Amino acid sequence: MKLISTVVALCLLAHAAEAETAKGADGVAIHYDRAGQGKPALVFVHGWSCDRSFWSNQFDAFAGQYTVVRIDLAGHGDSGTDRDDFSIKSFGADVASVVVAEELYDVVLIGHSMGGSVVVDAARRLGDRVSLVVAVDALQETGLKPMSKKESEKLWSPFREDFRTLTSGFVRAELFLPSSPPDLVNQVATDMASADPVIALKAGNGLTTWNHKKGIKAIRNTPLVLINSDYRPTDRDAITDLHPGARVSIVSGTGHFPMMEDPATFNNTLGVILEVAVADRY
Repeated sequence: MKLISTVVALCLLAHAAEAETAKGADGVAIHYDRAGQGKPALVFVHGWSCDRSFWSNQFDAFAGQYTVVRIDLAGHGDSGTDRDDFSIKSFGADVASVVVAEELYDVVLIGHSMGGSVVVDAARRLGDRVSLVVAVDALQETGLKPMSKKESEKLWSPFREDFRTLTSGFVRAELFLPSSPPDLVNQVATDMASADPVIALKAGNGLTTWNHKKGIKAIRNTPLVLINSDYRPTDRDAITDLHPGARVSIVSGTGHFPMMEDPATFNNTLGVILEVAVADRY
């Protein structure tokens, strides 16, 4: 009995999360958690006006088999805010800084929503360190041209007037289904509406003006998988035109946050993708 207790304690210690901070390329403190052991290393990146806690169901689940890292991008969660640039490229550099600081190789970058664009940029920066990119409910319309600065400003300008109300309403109306758990809807809407409006608008403009085509083409030699919900369509032809090896896996019955709304199905889907990736690599 004592031996069993000791083994359990050692396992828990091995998988326990360690809060860390790395310096971004511009010196901003990037906060992240690391846990687990094993290859590949899974690096989770949140979306617009979210934070690393949105990956809690995956961070804990996969720490028993892999090294797992979840990051707060600059201006989000516990990370620093002392910068003016909150573009996809600046966020990609944040992710790259953590990967380099942790001396990670054979990395799987996993990004949700805006984070899907961020991990594409990070993969471009990290090159051979990255073995797989997974975009979660992201990159659905990669065939579209990026917005001009003028178009983007017009899109986001209403949020300047009353960020909290508009963001909460947008989340509730556009990012969930009528069947979505009310408690989760309230939690996500409240969290996202509580973001710093100045940073959120800069990040939003950065996303809508980012050149998806150019970004995805730059990582054509890195395997890419999309895990998207079917609450809105994914343009499979557009993504495979840009990245011929890209694959799309669909999770049904959830809104924009499949990893939170149906973590069991999402984790199983991601787990199978990782098993195939590991088998191919080793």
